[in-house]
Amino acid sequence: MRFVIILAALLLAAQALAQPTQNLPQPARAYPQPFDREGATKVMENDRVIVWDVSWLQRAYPTHRHLYDYAGVYYTSGDRVVVSPEGVRSPTHTVAWDTFFYRRGVTHSEEGVGTEPLRAVFLELKEPAPVGGPDTASAGLGKKVRESDRLLIWEDIAAQDTQPLAHRHERDAVAVAFTGQKPRITFIKRGTVDHGEETAGAARTYFFELK
Repeated sequence: MRFVIILAALLLAAQALAQPTQNLPQPARAYPQPFDREGATKVMENDRVIVWDVSWLQRAYPTHRHLYDYAGVYYTSGDRVVVSPEGVRSPTHTVAWDTFFYRRGVTHSEEGVGTEPLRAVFLELKEPAPVGGPDTASAGLGKKVRESDRLLIWEDIAAQDTQPLAHRHERDAVAVAFTGQKPRITFIKRGTVDHGEETAGAARTYFFELK
C-alpha cells in the first residue's frame, strides 16, 4: 500500500512538470535605458535632473522605456521613424526649437533616417512628482512656451547689443544656451540672482524651471 501511495505521488509530480507554462505569470520585460546608445551624451546629473545631448543617427535603436518624466528642446530639424511596441511605424519630421514634455512610461523604438541628424537636449526629471516650492514663477526669463505640473519652459532670444537685466531665480532651473548649434548647460539653484551670466554670448536660451 505504501508503495502505491509513493508511486501515485511521483506520477502527479511528473504531470505537473509536463504542464505547459504559457498561462503562468511571465516576468516583466527589461528594456534598455533610452539613452544607452550611440549618439547620446550625458552632460550633467544631480539629484533633480539628468541632462543629455541626443542625436538620432542613421540607424535603428532598440526598444526602450522612459523611466522618468522628460522634457527638452530640439535644436536642429530632422527626420526619424518612431516604432511602437506593436510594430506600428510613424515617420516623424521635427522642427528646430520645438519644445516637449512627456510622462514617464513611454515605450518605443526609433530610427534616425535623415542625412542631417535630428538633435535635442533632453532633461530627465528624477523625482517622481513635484517637490514643492515657491508658487511664484521667475520673472525676466523670456517668453513662456510650455507649462505642466512638473516645470515651466521659457525661451529667451537675445537681441543684439542689449545687456541682459538682472533677475532672480525663484525655482531651481536648467539653462540651455545655444551659440550656433552648441548647447551650454547650467544648473541654477533657486534664490540665485544673476545678470545673464548663463546666457552670455548665446543667441537663444531655454530655461527649464523645475517645480
